[in-house]
Amino acid sequence: MAKTKPVLPLLEAGPVPLAQLRAAAKKQLVDIVDSKRGKKALILDPAISGSLQQLDSGLSELFTEHGIVKLLYLERTRLDDTTYNSSEPRLSDIRPIIYIARATLENAQLIAWQIKNSRVASSSSSRYVQTGWWLIKHQHQASAYLTAAVTGAVESAAMHVMPHSAIRSASANLPSCPPVQLLLCRSAAASGAANVHEYSVFWVPRHSIAVQKVLEEEGVYGDVQQGEFCLDVIPLDDDVLSLELSCAYRDCVLDGDTAPLFYTACALLKLQEVYGLIPRLQGKGPAAAAVKDITIKLRKESPLPAAAAATCRIHRAIILDRDIDVITPLITQITFEGLIDEITGIRHGSVSYTPSKREGGGGGAPGRPATVFLNSSDPFYKEFRDLPYYITSQRLQQYARDARKEYTELGSKDLSELKTFVKGLPKLLLLDRLSDLAVPVAEVVKEQSFHDRLKTEQDILEGYDVEEAVQYVQGLMWRGADLLVVLRLLCLISGACGGLPKKHADSLRNEFLAAYGHQHLLTLNHLERAGLLRPQSPNIRNTFPSIRKALKLLVPDDGSELHSAPADISHLYKGYAPLSIRLVEHALQGGWGQIAEALSYLPGAQFDSLQVLDPSGQVVDKPFKPAPGTAGAAGSEAETVLLVMLGGITFTEISALRLLSSRPECNCRFLVLTTGIINGTTLLKSFVDAPAANVRAA
Repeated sequence: MAKTKPVLPLLEAGPVPLAQLRAAAKKQLVDIVDSKRGKKALILDPAISGSLQQLDSGLSELFTEHGIVKLLYLERTRLDDTTYNSSEPRLSDIRPIIYIARATLENAQLIAWQIKNSRVASSSSSRYVQTGWWLIKHQHQASAYLTAAVTGAVESAAMHVMPHSAIRSASANLPSCPPVQLLLCRSAAASGAANVHEYSVFWVPRHSIAVQKVLEEEGVYGDVQQGEFCLDVIPLDDDVLSLELSCAYRDCVLDGDTAPLFYTACALLKLQEVYGLIPRLQGKGPAAAAVKDITIKLRKESPLPAAAAATCRIHRAIILDRDIDVITPLITQITFEGLIDEITGIRHGSVSYTPSKREGGGGGAPGRPATVFLNSSDPFYKEFRDLPYYITSQRLQQYARDARKEYTELGSKDLSELKTFVKGLPKLLLLDRLSDLAVPVAEVVKEQSFHDRLKTEQDILEGYDVEEAVQYVQGLMWRGADLLVVLRLLCLISGACGGLPKKHADSLRNEFLAAYGHQHLLTLNHLERAGLLRPQSPNIRNTFPSIRKALKLLVPDDGSELHSAPADISHLYKGYAPLSIRLVEHALQGGWGQIAEALSYLPGAQFDSLQVLDPSGQVVDKPFKPAPGTAGAAGSEAETVLLVMLGGITFTEISALRLLSSRPECNCRFLVLTTGIINGTTLLKSFVDAPAANVRAA
């Protein structure tokens, strides 16, 4: 069976059409590549390569059409190293080199290192050019007996192994031999010219003063032409926009870096320029308030066009800080899409998988590993992704039985029925691929350890028998379980119980270091500074039980949803409703006034303001005041709500939003803007100290 080609979503079926955002980013990428004529090399930051794939599924062909003859990835490798020159053409034969990289200090230092090393090689070649001219000028000083040595000098110069001083001393005794000396000069000149490049660096999404300073200090600022590639908002699906900032939460809470907040504010302003002014802004959390303030400041500095200010396609933006709900990503997801992310890993909207022998074609062995985009362009995936896995597995089995039955009845079908069957083969291929994606998930779900972990998480959330949960975590450490699995449970206990139990805090810390190595002292320190992992303190009240009760985060699971689509968002987590989505639910139903006490337990301020046009056509900000009797009233037109999630959002939270939107009483459609798609593993992985991650425990 032939393989399916990766397909990007059309981006036309969501709350607002997003195709123009993708088209604008693609056009800017093409303009960057076309800024240099002729053959050119492109060196990409690996962190943005996945984002670029979301602009065009045939990215390699697009680059080839526009003159890219060498596509490489930024790493600590010299430009003349065999790693970069294992295939033709070699970088030495290409003059323009274009870098596209995120504006980080590490990338700036790496690019400067490559340019400096290339410049050293070029200057070494230029010394041989100067030596050649010196030999021609001083032919009368040469001696006849060193004629044979000229050949050796030429070869050494061409091979870049003979020092300048050695050639200079040997040239004092060279005979008058213009042809040989001219050969030396030409060889060196050609070698020197081959190492000259034109460097261009385009920073994503914007340049910064810090990277400029690095280039200046490294002495390469004048050798580089710089620009910006505003690849900020990446459409992953019809209703999901991502900034693809994988470490945004760590940057904000641990490093105090507010760049992700600025980029989010710029994205909000960009959306308003395209889809019109957003009349109402709601939010909760310190980062949310900062984003709102930056957005208003940017809007005042660069007023929206008159047409955009008078248009309204997004009616409300709800901005939430991940810091108000760090518990949700720590819980194991059980939706089909969430489990694929937990077990296989979905990166930049795509996942790697091993096709079965049916899809791989020929032979009994599975096909080669492949990458596929996961989005609404696949009708089966669109149907299954937001459902709990136990429902998805039942439906997949039913579809497989129906397909098998239809195949066995082919002999009794007439010609028209056979044509119908052939037309449905592409859908069968999609179903086959979906089954391959479900294989690793099924292998994990059938293990008892998976269900033990779910039960422990549920007990922690309910505050039931924390001692047993501590013993479970200790058992995982003694058995050598994955580091991040243990950290997720420890941080979950800390968040739901107001900290680690005081009598166990020190012993858990010591056992963790003994099991995984003392190099993780910095990792634990990072988590403590971020407030994710701390011991209980009499001065700090555990507010989670009060929040849990006020927002009804735990709903008893009576098993009635086993064979039907979930009715409440709590069924997507086997009885736990994500706190973040409960806040969205209350904001839409009657406002946050009725849960004011619960909100007071969450960090940061809350706000609810309007952006309106005054008589002069200028946008002004006013506090929102609900009219009596209008709270939660449904209008005739569906409201488009933009949820801005700072610090990342999980796939299950997105599924919960889609479930809310499907309710008859909820007359709204959701569009998600987030700094990145996360789960508990990817969230905590950013806090693991980099050197410690490369050291194995003894």
